[in-house]
Amino acid sequence: MRIVTTLLLAFVFVLTACQSTRQVSQPEFRDIGAVRLIDVGLLKTTAGADMIYYNPNNFGIQLSAARGEVYVDNVYFGSFQLNQGVQVRKSSEFVLPVTLKIDNINAIKNQSDIYKKKEALVRVEGLAFVKKNGFSKEIPIRYEQLQSLDKLRAIVSR
Repeated sequence: MRIVTTLLLAFVFVLTACQSTRQVSQPEFRDIGAVRLIDVGLLKTTAGADMIYYNPNNFGIQLSAARGEVYVDNVYFGSFQLNQGVQVRKSSEFVLPVTLKIDNINAIKNQSDIYKKKEALVRVEGLAFVKKNGFSKEIPIRYEQLQSLDKLRAIVSR
């Protein structure tokens, strides 16, 4: 009888933990913080950036990894990757230190458009890997909105 009770309690615990990770809402993009140039190459430029997000969930999570692609006006601009794990508190803003690998060929092709426009459609697609209560889950990252190109100009013009 003790074994059955223990198994039932373990099963209920696993189900409640899975239930809570299933209801994770996507973080809301707020802004791009400090942008710094790390390495300039012929085909790729590497830059660091602090991406500011808001956690709309009423619980905290551990963001262990994230990666994806960035498009400017539906043209591939580069890829990003999270540099380190981040502890995200409930209902609060958090900063993701990411590395951007910019495709120089597409950036140069679109450089004149970047200088002419004040804003462009920025689209980010990727995956985030979160942990809560010892369970991991992949969450898709999808963001698309008009953004100011001031910070992007600073990277492309260097």
